[in-house]
Amino acid sequence: MKTAVDIYKLLPKTNCGTCGMPTCFGFATKVAGRMAPITACANLSTEAKTALAGELAEQSASRGTVYEQALISLRPKIAALDFMKTASLFGADVIGPDTIELTFLGDKYRITKDRIINKGGKEPVPFLSILIYNHLSMPDPPALSGEWITFSSVPASHAKDKAWAGHVEEVIAKHFTGNIEGLKQACERIGGVPRSIKGSHDIAYEFRFFPRYPALLLFYDAVLEEDFPAQCKLLLDKTVDKYLDIESIVVLGEEFAGRMTAGRHQ
Repeated sequence: MKTAVDIYKLLPKTNCGTCGMPTCFGFATKVAGRMAPITACANLSTEAKTALAGELAEQSASRGTVYEQALISLRPKIAALDFMKTASLFGADVIGPDTIELTFLGDKYRITKDRIINKGGKEPVPFLSILIYNHLSMPDPPALSGEWITFSSVPASHAKDKAWAGHVEEVIAKHFTGNIEGLKQACERIGGVPRSIKGSHDIAYEFRFFPRYPALLLFYDAVLEEDFPAQCKLLLDKTVDKYLDIESIVVLGEEFAGRMTAGRHQ
């Protein structure tokens, strides 16, 4: 299996987002970790397909990605949950004794102890199911604090600071440079609500990634005459680490950036 760098060298490096990731390198990382099929890249050249023939064959024969295996390992933890209590803690709707419905990135998902399905009756890609199950498995989360913090202020975030900046905030900033109206449309498409907050930012939108998981997007557009590049800050509630583990927080941020810049839904 090739490394992420090996795979990245063979990709088109356009960061087009059609694979579901905001950057080609992020996609290469997932392919290397068997979290995504190389065929998800719609722009592979003939030469790249030849060079990646081994990966293509191995993925065709694979019985499950790393994420699918992780889903299996989560089953005992999910089976032990009291869904009535879980619904109350995380703002889900109770559909039945072992079925709840949860809003995730603006979409409704029906959740049982065996599987998750979207409004179309289909299971989402495995890593989204893992994010949802990981969220619902967090023990006794506190009430939201109402205090916004940067990702770097989240406990144990140090090793992930660059990933958050490069795969989340910078992706959004670069994509919407000089396009405030496009950013507003993207925010509202996935449930963002405009907020009036003091500061030098050009726009502010609040999101609910989960019912009890808010995020605040602040966007500062580029000022060309001052050589000031566009910047995006995605702030989180101070209690965020009680609602998701640090790895899942980053993956969720990347998924959000991907949907913002590619108009993508799972």
